[in-house]
Amino acid sequence: MAAQRVAVIGGGPGGLFAARLLARDHADWQITVHERLPPSDTFGFGVGLTRGLLRNLARADRAVHDDLVAAERDFSSALFRLPAGDVELPASHAGGISRARLLALLLERAREAGVTIEMGEAPSLGALSEQADLVIAADGVSSLTRAQLVSELGATEDLGRGFFIWCAAPLALDGTIFLPVRTADGTFVAHAYPYAEGLSTFVIETDAATLERAGCRSEHFESDGDSDEASLRYLSEAFAELCGGRQLIGNRSRWMNFRTVRCARWYAGNVVVLGDAAATAHPSIGSGTKLAMEAAIALTQSMRSLDGEAPAARLGDFDAGLRPSVERLQDRARRSQLWWESFPKRLDLQPARIALAYMSRAGAVSLDRFAEAAPVLARQAAADFAGVDIQEVPAAGLADWVAQRRFRANGIELPGRILEASSDPGLTDVVVDFDDPWGAAAATRLAEVRAFAAGGHEAVRLTGGDSRGALLDRLALGERIRSELGVAVAVSSPREHLGDAIDGLVAGRTDLIALRN
Repeated sequence: MAAQRVAVIGGGPGGLFAARLLARDHADWQITVHERLPPSDTFGFGVGLTRGLLRNLARADRAVHDDLVAAERDFSSALFRLPAGDVELPASHAGGISRARLLALLLERAREAGVTIEMGEAPSLGALSEQADLVIAADGVSSLTRAQLVSELGATEDLGRGFFIWCAAPLALDGTIFLPVRTADGTFVAHAYPYAEGLSTFVIETDAATLERAGCRSEHFESDGDSDEASLRYLSEAFAELCGGRQLIGNRSRWMNFRTVRCARWYAGNVVVLGDAAATAHPSIGSGTKLAMEAAIALTQSMRSLDGEAPAARLGDFDAGLRPSVERLQDRARRSQLWWESFPKRLDLQPARIALAYMSRAGAVSLDRFAEAAPVLARQAAADFAGVDIQEVPAAGLADWVAQRRFRANGIELPGRILEASSDPGLTDVVVDFDDPWGAAAATRLAEVRAFAAGGHEAVRLTGGDSRGALLDRLALGERIRSELGVAVAVSSPREHLGDAIDGLVAGRTDLIALRN
């Protein structure tokens, strides 16, 4: 087979890593990365490195793995600083690294493998696809390639309701800190973590109404690299205690809605989209760099043994092989995004229960698994749920213990939290056939429940599909109904997903579980 020509559009983590891996596996290929800006001019601050990503990097490319481990800022703690007290969490990140440093390391390793790097505007997609055997479009969330191939890729974009701004502070935090701050205008929540000597990333979220009241959101900037300086001053004051009075640093720091990008297909002809150009996941699960670099690994693995085929012939295998894991991650990210967008509504929960609600927000961590990682914290969450001292909570069998707690409220008294199919304490059924507890369909259901409550109905049973996702959707709506209307909620649960429903009890998403076979 003749040497193949590969053009990579975009010098982000996915594009550079894919270029390096392909060059390492196919020494005779001609691989060129087209990138507008050098790493030193990149936007952004620190990015998180998960343990899962580092394990995958160690298997795929030990040299790059070792580079990142040597350059990262280690931290293992994660802390919620809440009005009712602090609570420490098991941390999922291995550390953080400057985005500029990450790109510089990957650029150096790509060149070492024989990749040509061309800085400046890339040739047109049409020209590249004619000249190259394979075009890898890793040109980011605002991908021009995806825009040109939107129909062929089946590409969609959804905007979140909340707003976030990415900035930094000139201080080194000990680890991840989640901190809600109530101002006169509303609540702002910071996700902050260290990423370099004397520097920490701050991702700060809020809602549209709070931003409007604060009056600090600018939409007009003189140049592409400008930051919203008025907002940075406002937030520096709001988070003065955490920042030690230091001013937040901007680098194209502006309020944005998070964009969820999905593509029904990641390739068209000999062009494949990669990283944020193909799929995004809310930053609250620390997945952007992970998605991009693991996609690069999967793409290059699909090209290991071409047997005379052109690289483009393997793009279907790449898509089919990686898609299930990406879709699972995007579903988790969507649930996490909805949880964070509504986070201020949970501040009345005890800190340990908020910790459990956070860990189980996307269905990735159960109460029992939480108890393995943080046994005392899990027992405290269960104790707070039951209104007892932690000494009354067993060290083992936590889920069963929770399910057996007596329920007394709204004129209903039951010996435990699980209703078998034969028991019915007079519940009004409400069907949940949507996946957004804050959308238009949810507002309609909330109005129905409000009318039921006005008519004397003290409790509702949320019913719907049998899948695990459908149960998680019901639990999310149940939390909203409980907090806003004060109505007791039973969530119907298939027996096979009972663990998720029990998690929902402790997390404040439901009062009862209506079990069905």
